[in-house]
Amino acid sequence: MVRLSIIVPTYNEAENLERLVDGIFKTLRSSNFELIIVDDNSPDGTGKLADELASKNRNIIVVHRPGKLGLGTAILDGVAVSRGEIIGVIDADLQHPPEVLKTMLERAEEGADIVVASRYVDGGRVEGWSWLRKIISKGALWLSHLFLPQTKNVKDTLSGYFLFKKDVIKDATIDVKEFKLLIEILAKGRYEKVVEVPYTFRARIAGKSKLGTKQIFSYVKQLLRLSDYRILKFMTVGVSGIVVNNGILWLLVSLAIMSPFFAEIFSIESSILSNFALNNFWTFRGRKSGGIIYRLLKYHGSVLVGAVVNYLVFVLLLAAGLHFLVANTIGILIGFVFNYLLSETFVWRWV
Repeated sequence: MVRLSIIVPTYNEAENLERLVDGIFKTLRSSNFELIIVDDNSPDGTGKLADELASKNRNIIVVHRPGKLGLGTAILDGVAVSRGEIIGVIDADLQHPPEVLKTMLERAEEGADIVVASRYVDGGRVEGWSWLRKIISKGALWLSHLFLPQTKNVKDTLSGYFLFKKDVIKDATIDVKEFKLLIEILAKGRYEKVVEVPYTFRARIAGKSKLGTKQIFSYVKQLLRLSDYRILKFMTVGVSGIVVNNGILWLLVSLAIMSPFFAEIFSIESSILSNFALNNFWTFRGRKSGGIIYRLLKYHGSVLVGAVVNYLVFVLLLAAGLHFLVANTIGILIGFVFNYLLSETFVWRWV
């Protein structure tokens, strides 16, 4: 029985593949493993080289695909032919040092369901990145925590270097037409323990980086899909709240029922109640711990900061001479960010 199946997706990696394979076999020489190379019909001859390596070592399996079908699907095609109880994923470009595999396997043997080689835990770092690439990476990491609160304790959710027990995805529908498989597993898999192992992400030795605008947009699409489009739903509810807020404010002020300063309090509360109802039954419908009154009280507490910000901006802009509806709309928009963050992490938090 094979214990570990290591999957290496390749596309134009002929310059790196042999060195990577040597490194993996040296690191895991005392382990029971197989190496699965999944090649997307690389025009540089990577697939042919993989076949040559496999002819010399029966522990190497090569999967040939008809064209460039994507990194995530390449990994899943590797999983489909794997025999190991533990699946490992490593890039072929030598940016992932194979010697870390030994430590990662040890952590899995000790009980971790998922082991992530991490650039962002103590001892981990990145070599050769520009400041722009670092900002993009950190921003993408922050987005994963914002959209998918179940990933918040993982410091390198975008790692392409990881191990997981095959049972983690046994009953999950994994869809990786987009970008990152680890994000998909963290969002949909069944697991209890995630361990991160530090490593140094190396500068690419040969070949070209595959990160581009298309991959960035695919990542954002993936986050939206995995989050059930919550932020877009929350924004839609927020727009409806603007209508309720401004409508009641206009009614109370236009009919001279009360001054704008008191009318604003009633209009804010009305929009809070309408937003809560829509968010409870639509945006966060799958997360309902506790009774509705309990959630309503929590929601009031969480939107208090946003409501105060809304009111203060309204008062300041009204004093500055802006129309009361314009002042109120600006205040609502500024308070939106506070409300979403607290709704996501406090009222309808991931259990």
